[in-house]
Amino acid sequence: MDFIKIKKFIILVLAVPALYLFFININLMLNKPEIKKLNVPNISDFEFISNTNNSQNETATIKDIPSFDYKIIGYRSGKKDSSVILRKGNKEFVVAKGEKLEDVYELIEVTKDEVIFRNQEKLYKIENLVGNNL
Repeated sequence: MDFIKIKKFIILVLAVPALYLFFININLMLNKPEIKKLNVPNISDFEFISNTNNSQNETATIKDIPSFDYKIIGYRSGKKDSSVILRKGNKEFVVAKGEKLEDVYELIEVTKDEVIFRNQEKLYKIENLVGNNL
C-alpha cells in the first residue's frame, strides 16, 4: 500500500466519529427543554386552625381518672436526662425519661410546669408544683 492511501484511510476512520459527535452536539443545542407550568399553591391560601379546646377536654378527662393519683415530690429536667420522683400513698418511685412507672406508665416528658406519662395511647399529665410557693 501506498503511504497516501494509508493516510486517507486513517483520516476517514477518524472523521466518521468526529462528524457523528458534531451532529449530536448540534442536535443537543437545538433541542430546548420543555418547561411545564407547575401549579404551586400560595402559602397565604392555607388556613391553620388550633385545637385548643381538644387539649382542654383531654386534660379534664385525664384529671378524672382515679387510678393515676401520683404526686410529684422532685424532678430533674434536661434535654438529655430527665427524671421525676413520685409518691403514691406511702410508696415513692424514681422514674427516668423513657422508663416505665410500675411497668405501666412510660415517662415521656419532664418540664418545670408538667410531667407527662403515657399508657399505650392515653396521656397522663401531672402539674409540676415542686419549687412553687403556693
